[in-house]
Amino acid sequence: MADAAWTAVPDYRKMAQELAQLGAEAARRAHMTGNGRYDRLARALTSRAGEILDDLERGRKA
Repeated sequence: MADAAWTAVPDYRKMAQELAQLGAEAARRAHMTGNGRYDRLARALTSRAGEILDDLERGRKA
C-alpha cells in the first residue's frame, strides 16, 4: 500500500496554490513585524508558486 503513494501523480497546481498562500502569510508577517526574513520568504514562496504554474502552462501548450 505504501508503494501506491509513490506512483500517484502529484497535484502540482495544488502545491503551487499552497506555496502562494504561505507566501501571502509570510508577506503579512513581514508587513506586521518589519522582519526582512519574512519578506524574503514571501518573495521566494510566491516566485516558486509562479514557476510551477508557468511550467504547468508550458506543459499544456506542448
